[in-house]
Amino acid sequence: MNAKELLESYALGDRDFSKRSLIGLILTGANLTGASFIESNLEEITLDVANLEDAELNLANLMRANLSGSILIQANLNGTILEQASLIGANLSEAFLIEADLSGAILVETNFTHAFLTSANLTRSRLCRANFANAFLTGACLNGADMRGANLTEADLTRANLTGANLEGADLSRANLTDAKLNWANLAHAKLIGADLTGTYLSTLKSIEGTDFTNARNAPNSVRLVNMEELEQKE
Repeated sequence: MNAKELLESYALGDRDFSKRSLIGLILTGANLTGASFIESNLEEITLDVANLEDAELNLANLMRANLSGSILIQANLNGTILEQASLIGANLSEAFLIEADLSGAILVETNFTHAFLTSANLTRSRLCRANFANAFLTGACLNGADMRGANLTEADLTRANLTGANLEGADLSRANLTDAKLNWANLAHAKLIGADLTGTYLSTLKSIEGTDFTNARNAPNSVRLVNMEELEQKE
């Protein structure tokens, strides 16, 4: 099925494109609201500025796909492979990304407000200025993620792994970081106002210069900072 055939089929009322091979199709700006792509191979597909609100994309392969500027509000991406995909400025508010693989993805300024990312893999993803306000990131893997300036206010990061993450200037106010791992993370100028740090691994940090721990629960009295050479050895 090519792009023209898919759009014509959708226009005629077909919404089920599950288990299809749609590799590399160009669907820029397409309206595919409510469409189902369950277990479809969408590798390297172009869906930038497309409308995929309420779409079913669970267990689909979207490796290296371009979804920048797309609308994915309340979309189902549970178990979806989004490795090295580009979702710059995409809207994934209230979307489901449980156990999704977003490793190495470009997620700059992406909107994840109220999204469900339980046990998602965001290893080394680029999340600068991404919005995770009120998002559920329980058990998520954010190893080495670039989260500079990200908004994580009131996010649930219980048991999340943020080892080596760059959280410089990030806002984690009132976030739940219970039992999270922040070893070798950069918290310079981050806000953790009212955050819950119960059981959080904070014994080694790259930087806490200018970090605001005001009213944070179990804020560290002291931490051992690691230097770059030590951090590189751990990686």
